[in-house]
Amino acid sequence: MVELPRKIRVFYSLGQLGWSILAGIMGTWLIYFYLPPEESGIHVVIPQDSVFMGVTIIGVIMGISTLINAVTDLWIANMSDRTRHRLGRRTPFMRRSALPCAILLVCIFFVPFQNGIHTINSIWLLILLPLYFVAFTCYVIPYTALLSELGRSTEDRIDLSTYISVTWFLGLIIATFAPNIWETVMTVFDISKTASIQWTFAGLAAIALILMLIPAYTINENLYGSTNATSLDIKASVTAIFQNRDFRFFLMSELGYWFTNSFFQSSLVYYITVLARQKETDVGLIVAAVGVVSFLLYPLVNRLSKRYGKKKLMIVSFVSLFVSFIYISLMGMLPFNGFLQLIPIVLLSAVTSAISGILPNAIVADCAVYDASSSGENKEALYFGVRSFLTKFGTALSVIILPTILAIGNSIHDDSGIRISVIIAALVALLSLFAFLKYDEKKISASM
Repeated sequence: MVELPRKIRVFYSLGQLGWSILAGIMGTWLIYFYLPPEESGIHVVIPQDSVFMGVTIIGVIMGISTLINAVTDLWIANMSDRTRHRLGRRTPFMRRSALPCAILLVCIFFVPFQNGIHTINSIWLLILLPLYFVAFTCYVIPYTALLSELGRSTEDRIDLSTYISVTWFLGLIIATFAPNIWETVMTVFDISKTASIQWTFAGLAAIALILMLIPAYTINENLYGSTNATSLDIKASVTAIFQNRDFRFFLMSELGYWFTNSFFQSSLVYYITVLARQKETDVGLIVAAVGVVSFLLYPLVNRLSKRYGKKKLMIVSFVSLFVSFIYISLMGMLPFNGFLQLIPIVLLSAVTSAISGILPNAIVADCAVYDASSSGENKEALYFGVRSFLTKFGTALSVIILPTILAIGNSIHDDSGIRISVIIAALVALLSLFAFLKYDEKKISASM
């Protein structure tokens, strides 16, 4: 294998930008689109009441879809690890899954009956959402596995993680600025708000597709990566991975982190429009501000992690996450009002995002390389697949629980559901910190 040139690093990171746009749309706007506040002006197309023990239709559908996706993560990861394609183990999956992923996302928001509540709309969502998640996984798992192969050392993997962290945040910013786009579309074309949202997401999905195809067609795995397939089946591979004690504790912390991250991302629009009483268009502004501050912190995180290790900075990230949720629980009751209330969220979220955006991928890659060096089996994709399985399980719990809690009260007149959800997220963030404290970074690094 030859040294990885800078242009390939850039091409690789553009794939992250593409799928981050799609992930940002789903994570920020899906629940809001299907469980809109009364004052939003969005057409209600599925039942809003609870169907079982307070769980809403959208909560049930998202929970089922995410659990299905979590199970397929391991299967897809193992297929990628075992693939013996002439182009490699990763890029063939990325080429085949990018287009279905973009098309399915668009279809999710274009329900058959758009002018009222209809059972067909719920069935439509129940069918398409799992299909989208599977297509998304077929791209993301092989894509992230490439990081272990393209990075020659832990420093290289930190650098690559920094690249894709930047483009991940850019993708999220683009997705959260969607209200600014759909407001313009609604004005220019004189269409309903619901229709303008749908066409906005269609345009963003097209851009994401182009970006996702760039690394799939520009990275030569035979030249820059590793095409040595593992001989282990999925059961043997997963068993071997879970024998890694330190990776288990890391997974526990990731489970909690993504549970709380899903709470935060899906509820951010409520924090801004209900607790702080600002406009929908401020969502993109806040996320952009977090992104800018995070970008300023990236060089510092990169240098400090190489000098002091990843664990210490990850602890700072979890502490910042916990404090941010405690602060959000007090919003609306503070002596200062309006947009000023959002500034501490920007600062605290930027610290968490800068650290958690870079280091977890590098930690997974380190664990995968450590395993390969000690066992002789290359299971990079399955390491990322197992992580994805656990994080999506946490996300599934989140999307089942969050709509149920928000249904208690998600408006200016009654915000009790929003505040309850924040306290739950704070407690989970604290438990995640305790789990990560047991990760032995020195052992992993010394062995490599």
